[in-house]
Amino acid sequence: MKPLYNIYLLFIRSGLKNDTSFSQVVSVEEQAALAALAEEHRTIPFVLPGFRNTPFYSAMLQKTKNMMLNYYQIDAFTRHTASLLKENGVPCILLKGISLAACYPVPEYRKLGDLDLYINKPENLGKAKALLEAHGYREEKELSDHHLTYRYTFPKTGRSFLLELHYRVVGMYQYAPANQTVEEIYSSLHLKPVQKTFNGFSYEVLPPTEYVFYMIHHMLKHYLYSGFGIRLLCDFTLYLQRYEREIDFSRIHQWCEASRISHLYEIILETCRLYLGLSASIDPEIKADPETSEAFLIRILEDGDMGADVSQALVGSSSYRKINLLTYFREGHVQMKVRFPKASRWPILWPLLWPATFFCFLKNTYTIRNTTLRQTLKDFRKSNQKTTLIQIFENSDS
Repeated sequence: MKPLYNIYLLFIRSGLKNDTSFSQVVSVEEQAALAALAEEHRTIPFVLPGFRNTPFYSAMLQKTKNMMLNYYQIDAFTRHTASLLKENGVPCILLKGISLAACYPVPEYRKLGDLDLYINKPENLGKAKALLEAHGYREEKELSDHHLTYRYTFPKTGRSFLLELHYRVVGMYQYAPANQTVEEIYSSLHLKPVQKTFNGFSYEVLPPTEYVFYMIHHMLKHYLYSGFGIRLLCDFTLYLQRYEREIDFSRIHQWCEASRISHLYEIILETCRLYLGLSASIDPEIKADPETSEAFLIRILEDGDMGADVSQALVGSSSYRKINLLTYFREGHVQMKVRFPKASRWPILWPLLWPATFFCFLKNTYTIRNTTLRQTLKDFRKSNQKTTLIQIFENSDS
């Protein structure tokens, strides 16, 4: 691992532990690179103490203040939106955001992006849409198989925020058993949300065991599409430490095995132990090869915060031992279900929907991805290589 990465991880680890006694001198040669890496991963507050009396300190301090201000703004937007739905009889479950920031020693240091709310009762989705649109939320068109995107602008300030209204916790995979496991666990029939209070306001959130499993799948989705930043590993570490006694790890093992993602869970857990200070006493029987964990972490650090734009990746990307024409056909079939969710329920229509899907794929390739068909397929092959490391789905030994 690069010396720069080792220094950076020391700062992150001390920040997660709120170790005020930690001191690390950053050489002049390393300052610019370390500052850039911290900004790329949205973790400037954690490395800020190492930049006192340097030319970078003033700008980094201002970015830290901006991050803290953003936290309070997102908190207000979260409360505003959840209150609107709750007061009008539409239950919603808060995902990520301030519920994870609450696990940090300084919640404001956890960079927040958009707001994610999950409507797990299908009959409430239409109500939520109508309610939001009646109160100034404007839907933004996005090709997604698990959420709708809305933008809301506060009239007084003019500041706008994005809401992802989930009807699935994560997008669909090519691998049916994983989809079935996720759908069952987070269905309204099985999921029992719990109440948690953040900054004086009560929200429904996922129970700890279901939350951990969701975080694993959330990381997997970002890993398959574009990679993810170290923030998600920090979230995972702190959440496990906060809720260890409330998590049923035997169910996590069972669900990971059913989804064929056990090896990924092992790698994530070992990576958090080795580099972020996660206690070895948490789920101690789960182990992974340290070299694999190091390779996994290096890829994450190189990808940056959430990697490239997820919208440019193929929806439903999965893991394949070999890529051939059948692979592309299977991917196209998932694309068809995403683009034509209602019509695709009727197999008799598939012969018509397949060419329509392919036409849309070609159009998006040149207009949205701004690339060529050859390059898109090449990128797909390259991204598929990432799954060799984590051994999921068909490549899993579980």
